Amino acid sequence: MNENNLKLQVGAKIKKYRQFYKLTQFKLGELIDINQRQVAQIELGKSFPSLTTLINMSKIFNCRIADFFEDEEQINENELKLILISLIEKLDYKNCRKIYSIIKNVIDIS
Repeated sequence: MNENNLKLQVGAKIKKYRQFYKLTQFKLGELIDINQRQVAQIELGKSFPSLTTLINMSKIFNCRIADFFEDEEQINENELKLILISLIEKLDYKNCRKIYSIIKNVIDIS
């Protein structure tokens, strides 16, 4: 993967996280001490975030820095299971019950 593709991939992943957490570019920038324009440039793949910015974003989004770089289509079965477990461990009881219900309905768990 070349540098431009990596920038685009990381930027898209950051945008996805930001939107999931319902943050504006301005609010995210405020939380991690960069301006809205810098956030926009990162999301567009025109700029690459510094290590400090990646660390701060991973804290805001409650994820690993590696999550910004992972190609979801390239994750193997064991990695996916570990990721799911780590995500579930962060949930409260109410949300765990919701996830359980979804999984139970998708696969027939008796």
